[in-house]
Amino acid sequence: YEGLTQAPADLVQGDFFRIIYVHVPMAALSLALYLALALMCFIYWVFHVKIADYAAISCAAVGSLVTALALATGSIWGKPTWGAWWVWDARLTTEALLGMLFLGYLSLRFTLSPREYAKKIAAVVGFLGVFDVPLIHYSVNWWYTLHQGSSILHLAKPTIAWPMLYPLLYALLGFSILIAMLVIHTMIVCILSERQDKHYSPSLISIKER
Repeated sequence: YEGLTQAPADLVQGDFFRIIYVHVPMAALSLALYLALALMCFIYWVFHVKIADYAAISCAAVGSLVTALALATGSIWGKPTWGAWWVWDARLTTEALLGMLFLGYLSLRFTLSPREYAKKIAAVVGFLGVFDVPLIHYSVNWWYTLHQGSSILHLAKPTIAWPMLYPLLYALLGFSILIAMLVIHTMIVCILSERQDKHYSPSLISIKER
C-alpha cells in the first residue's frame, strides 16, 4: 500500500517505477532461496540428513517460481525503460541461469532412479550451482550492464530516497515471510507424500504378487 499509493513518483519513470516493490523482493529472495538450497544440498550430501533433502526440494520449487516472477517483472519494467522486453544483459542472463539451476535440480531429483541415487546426484549439482549467486550479485560491477547497481544495501548512504526506500524494505520483509511459509508448507507436502507412498507400497506389492 505504501509503495503503490503513498510513495512519491519517480522523477524520470513516473508511477511506472512502482513495480520495484515486487521485482526487487523477488530478485533478492531468488538468491536467498538458492543459497538455502545449496546449504541443504551440502548438509544432505555430507551428513545424509533426511529433512535437508525435503528442504532442498521446497527451496527449489518455490525458488523457481520466485525467479520466474523476478524475470517477468523485470521484463515488464525493462520494456518502457530500455525499449525491449529482454536484453542479454549480464544481470538478466545470470538470473535466467539461476532459474535453470532450480529446474535442473528438480529434474534430477525426480527423474533419476533409484531414489537414493537421485538424491545424491541432485544434492551435488544443487550445491555446485551456487557459483551463480555471486555472479548475479556482482554482475553490475564486473561487466558493462544496463541494469542499475545496488540501491538497498547502502542504508548508511542510500541511493534511493527514503520515502521510496522504506516501503521497499516493508515489501521485502512481507515477501520474505510469505516465501518462508510457502517453503515450510511445501516441506510438509513432501513429507506427507513420501509417507503416503510408503503406506501404500506394501499393498501394491501384494496385489502384484497375487
